[in-house]
Amino acid sequence: MDTQSKALWALFLLTITLMACATLPGGKPQAPTVTVERVRPLNLSLTGQKLEFSLRVENPNAFDLPLEGLNFVAKLGGEKIADGISNELVIVPAKADAIVHVEVTAGISKMINRIRSMLEGDEVDLDYDVTGTVKLASWPTAIPFNVDGELENPTQ
Repeated sequence: MDTQSKALWALFLLTITLMACATLPGGKPQAPTVTVERVRPLNLSLTGQKLEFSLRVENPNAFDLPLEGLNFVAKLGGEKIADGISNELVIVPAKADAIVHVEVTAGISKMINRIRSMLEGDEVDLDYDVTGTVKLASWPTAIPFNVDGELENPTQ
């Protein structure tokens, strides 16, 4: 191989390498937005109420986010009602969203007191707050999230 051919091959390999590097995400990924899609009761026992939290994770980045873990604490009216952990691998597509389902057990006594107050017509604080972190497979530290809102009182 002559010198000119070697130089062309080197230039070609350098170009391919630079193109590959350009497709990799650079810097810290933008934090995904997490919202509560729904909370579904699964079953009721003497020790607690099993709930399924469906959390929508929105990816604002131009690349897929491999979500390898999610944990949260849910509060209703300022009181902790549940905490959840998901270690399910979910790929959140670029500029899109995905639903993560997390089963939790809520303390039955707190739930019964709230339901009784609602049925008796008492003013019940239905503000919720879900705070947690999302762990990405491609990022060394967990990314925090917080979502709050107010549930509609079904008795009013």
